[in-house]
Amino acid sequence: MVAGPTSAGPGKDRLRLWIRLLRASRTIEAELRERLKKEFDTTLPRFNVMAALYRAPEGMLMSDLSRFLLVSNGNVTGIVDRLVSEGLVARARRNGDRRTSMVRLTEEG
Repeated sequence: MVAGPTSAGPGKDRLRLWIRLLRASRTIEAELRERLKKEFDTTLPRFNVMAALYRAPEGMLMSDLSRFLLVSNGNVTGIVDRLVSEGLVARARRNGDRRTSMVRLTEEG
């Protein structure tokens, strides 16, 4: 028997599953964002930057940090600028090269 266009075949089941997973993911992310704001007065992007730096105690190049987080260099630069101004991270030039910066958590961060 050939399945017609209205039958619920494996393709539709997969699509329904993906939609449910997407909804669950969005619900979890919204809750996480709310808790980060309420309990730590921070945002998810700031948390992601600090968590990545926590895993790299020696620091990370800004370009590596943006690749790791799958965001643009400009996005990371803005977040790091604010974290530097708050004393949570430190930025230093790498081996005198003005084009590259290393970022690491501070004691406060």
